[in-house]
This record gives sequence, structure tokens and C-alpha cells, in this order.
Amino acid sequence: MVATSRWIVLALVCAGLIAGTKSNAQAAAGTAPTDAVSLGLTELKDDLSRQQLFGEIQATDRRSGSASARRAEEAAESFDLRGPFRFPADTTYDPSANDGAGGPRVDSYFGIDISHYTSPSFPLDLLKIRNVQFLYMKATQGAKGLDGKFAYFWKRAGELPKGRQVHRGAYHFLSACQDADCAIAPAAWGKLQAETFVRVINANGGLLPTDMPPVVDLEWDKASANGPDRWQRRSPQEIVQIVDAFLAEVQAGLGRTPMIYTAQAWWNERMKATPMSPAMKSASLWLADYSKSSRAIEVPRTINATKWALWQFTDAGTMATGFAGAFDTNIYKGSLPDLYRSLGVQDFAP
Repeated sequence: MVATSRWIVLALVCAGLIAGTKSNAQAAAGTAPTDAVSLGLTELKDDLSRQQLFGEIQATDRRSGSASARRAEEAAESFDLRGPFRFPADTTYDPSANDGAGGPRVDSYFGIDISHYTSPSFPLDLLKIRNVQFLYMKATQGAKGLDGKFAYFWKRAGELPKGRQVHRGAYHFLSACQDADCAIAPAAWGKLQAETFVRVINANGGLLPTDMPPVVDLEWDKASANGPDRWQRRSPQEIVQIVDAFLAEVQAGLGRTPMIYTAQAWWNERMKATPMSPAMKSASLWLADYSKSSRAIEVPRTINATKWALWQFTDAGTMATGFAGAFDTNIYKGSLPDLYRSLGVQDFAP
């Protein structure tokens, strides 16, 4: 009996040591469980890829009139002629400089955005030396959807060594509603989605001063590539209520003013002449619009003459070496101090 008791005590001690080791490892990593099950969410599987959504811009352009259709065709022709935007060469050369003779780019800083559709082998450690300044990752969608690779990419980006660091950013894909969610009042629905986004960001360590502002992605919400846009169910006034509630909740939960990602092509279809609310006007604007040159040398089409901060100009950026796939590419036009000041981002410590 005494021997048996000793074995029981020893077993309990060993179990405690194992549990303690696991807890210490989690504490050292600085993370709580971030998988969908632990967070009470559903891992995204059938959401549309950025390439599919970016294709909606061209499709909408072709439907909306001759000028927009021409722009879509010019973008396709230029892409065929010049090929994809390539890092780092195209980040340093501007074909429009010197009256079209070409020359060095001035005050142009580039970023990319990724999601669970991106390969886990994506070389984050090469981004800085390829002239990538910032990296956005999809985090959540709707009230229950979690990007299954967000925690992985977020952690990897946060652990890059000095000299290879890029500014991380997270975005939420705003859902119009589906099924029972459509019975929720617009403001409550926007707040509910923001709560999910904030919970996921905080579970992954929250935002650092060096991180980019959080983003709400406002565009086509489809169950399939050929399906209808769920935003058709919402009036422009309801959309404004959803966005306003989301912005307020994220500001309160993360302490940062969110940015709005959208496209004029979507805005003209769904919002028409509806003005932005004060909260929407105070948010920085990230525009999705094809570059006619495929080199980001034009001016994108904005919303209600609003000044834009970031421009997503292609979904087909590439790297000279190190990665074979294509990815979304964005530009900030201005000085680096202006980028930090206007977006509320701190530089990395030297």
C-alpha cells in the first residue's frame, strides 16, 4: 500500500511537471490557443480568394460603361505587354519618370496582403530585402469565420530578426449577413463582427505600435464566384450603420483607428450617391483598383473625392527569386515619415 501510494504521488508529480512545461512553453510563446475550436469560431474554407474578388473590379468595370470597360481592357493589355509587377526591380524603377524616359521611383513604399490561400512557405524573411515595407493578413470574416493561417503568419512576421522586419497588419472581411444573421439589427451586426476580430487579434498578442492599423474590408460578399453579392440585401444606410458600429468597436477594443479597404467599382454599385458618415470619413482609405500600366504609376479611382492612403493595384505581384506564386501588391505614395504619421505606425527600434 505504501509502495502504491509512492507510485501515485510520483505519477502526479510527473503529470504536474509535464503540464507545467506545457504552460511554460505557451507563456514563453506569448500565445493562448488561437485555433478556431478554442476561439469558438469556424475555419474559413470556401470564402473567395483575393484574386477572385479583384476580378470583380474588372467584371464590374465592363458592365458599368465604356470608360470603365476601356480601363479594364487597358489594364489587361498592359499586363500582357509588361508582365507582372516584380519585387524588387519594379519597386525602384518608375517608367513614367523623366517625362516618360524612366528613372528611379521617389517616395513609393510597397506592401503585400495574404490569407489562408497563400502557401505557408511564403518567404516572410525575404520581404524586407525585396523592398516590402508592410504585410497585411486576413484574420476573420463575418461573426464566426477565422482564417486558419492567420496565427501562423502573424507570429512568423512578429519574430523576424532586426533588419528583416516588416510592419504587420490584420484585416476583417465584413459580411452583409446570411441566414439567421440577417435578422440582427445593422449596428448590432457590425459590432458583433468587430468583437470577433478584436478577440482574435488579442488572442494573438494584440497590436504593437509598429503594426499597421486594423482594416475592415468592404466589398463583394459572395458565397461563390458566380453568386449574388449579399450586400444587395442591405440598403446603403444599413451598410453605413454596420461599418460605423464596426469602426467604433475596433477603436475601443484595439485602441487604433481602423482603415477602410474598398473599391470604387463596388461602392458605385451598392452605395451610389450615399455620403460617407463622419466615422468613415475619419478613417484612412485603402483602395482596390487595377493599374492600367501594371506598374502603379497612375492615380486610382477614389470614393467621393476622398484622399487615399494605400492603393492595391494588382493581384499578380511576383518575386524575382524565392517564391513562384503571385500575390496582392499595394503602394503608399509619400515619404516614409508621412506613412508613419498618417497611419499611426511607429518605426522599428534601431
